[in-house]
Amino acid sequence: MTMTLARAVAGLALGGLLAGCAPAVAAQNDPGSVSAQPARLSVSGTQILDPRGRQIILRGYNWGQWGTAQPQDAADNVAQGANSVRIPLRWWGDWKDEVDSRDPGAPGHIDRDHLALLDQTIAWATDHQLWVTLFVDSNYGQGAGGRTDNFWTNPAMKQEFVEVWQFLVHRYQRTPYIGAFEILPEPNPAGVDDAGVRAFYDSIIPVIRGIDRRTPIVVGPNDGYNLNHLEGAYTTVDPNIIYTGNYFIFDNPLSRIADITSFEQQFNAPVWINQVGILSGRPDSLEKAHTVLDAFDDNGIGWAWWTYRVASTNPDNHGIYYQDPADPTRWLVKPEWLALVTSFLHRG
Repeated sequence: MTMTLARAVAGLALGGLLAGCAPAVAAQNDPGSVSAQPARLSVSGTQILDPRGRQIILRGYNWGQWGTAQPQDAADNVAQGANSVRIPLRWWGDWKDEVDSRDPGAPGHIDRDHLALLDQTIAWATDHQLWVTLFVDSNYGQGAGGRTDNFWTNPAMKQEFVEVWQFLVHRYQRTPYIGAFEILPEPNPAGVDDAGVRAFYDSIIPVIRGIDRRTPIVVGPNDGYNLNHLEGAYTTVDPNIIYTGNYFIFDNPLSRIADITSFEQQFNAPVWINQVGILSGRPDSLEKAHTVLDAFDDNGIGWAWWTYRVASTNPDNHGIYYQDPADPTRWLVKPEWLALVTSFLHRG
């Protein structure tokens, strides 16, 4: 077990979660104990609406690296101006030790310790009224690295993945401040075209809707959420869909803004950027990030910054916080990056 996950699980055990006490977010296997009909976001044309029917532009962070979120992060994010957070479950993939949550014999095919940590992480966010986008990442299933054994070629593993989502939607459908379910990020299956990726999503959307008809669902384009393929992601299976894509910032920082705005205009549907970020150590990184976030603001595009905490001692990597090289159990902040992202979060 990695140090990060070991510390997290130990903390949960001390809090009673692993000793049989019900987690605040889901009452173990009875999420119905939280709320009968919690308020939900919805989609209307190019806008995402809050439960009162007012436009909400989702802005916040990714708590993207498994097991790195801290109890104070939600309160800090709210103080920084965030209204949302993107939270992962890593399932069936090639990651660092103890990151993969897959356990075929466990309820929902999810390792119990990972599920307890997911419950707690979601509770930290929802207790502070951050809208949570929950995504299930599957390095193997999405075809990462050209892997040919994936959800498009392995029906048994696709069915397991469907059952993961059935379990999670049942678990959290009555949890307040669940903002959206993001089915599978960054699909990139070898030999599968845009229509094949869309068909995969179209096969899972009705499964989720059979359990939860209200919570928005997030889908994105082929080629690893490449915004140049965004048009190919459009679905007619369900109207309550938020579209997404990656916006890691490279040499031409504004090159994909037109992909977003033209899609919204053509299909009358909203786009929210699930990951925007840039390596911190480059001389022009701050300037480029400011340029992109400014363009998002001008065009009413919501986003989640990649990422809040990074499991790395390298300050030039992504992330607002990184691990202290002298003591990896401590976190160090990049003040200039925190100030930049906070300035745009407060614009909301």
